[in-house]
Amino acid sequence: YEGHYLHYNTEVETSTQEIKIRKGDYLVKTNQSGLRYIMEMLEPSGVDSFFNWNYFDTILQQKEHFSPYVWEDRAQELLDADPEMKEAFEDLKENDTRFAQNWYAQLEWIYEHSNNYEKAYLRYPIFRITN
Repeated sequence: YEGHYLHYNTEVETSTQEIKIRKGDYLVKTNQSGLRYIMEMLEPSGVDSFFNWNYFDTILQQKEHFSPYVWEDRAQELLDADPEMKEAFEDLKENDTRFAQNWYAQLEWIYEHSNNYEKAYLRYPIFRITN
């Protein structure tokens, strides 16, 4: 409809995190008569939410990635420096034969669990204050 297409069956994962609110960010208070509209529009799983009507599609586009020939050495350094990550990585290799046989999937897993991974990818830009 008018250049938009509707996302269906939107699923979300929630987590509690401490974030920094920056200059230019908005705080929408919910103790007002328009609460139902606010929730329907800002909650991504709302049937006619802004997300479902493509207003936040940029979060679906991963802009950064790794180059295997460059990342391979860095990935090993990260595993050597982080015993917990290395243990999780080795456990996955041991318990998932497809993963163990796929060098690219291994590099990607390390990338996704590193500080180099693009934090904005798949992260909805609207937050709820819980305290």
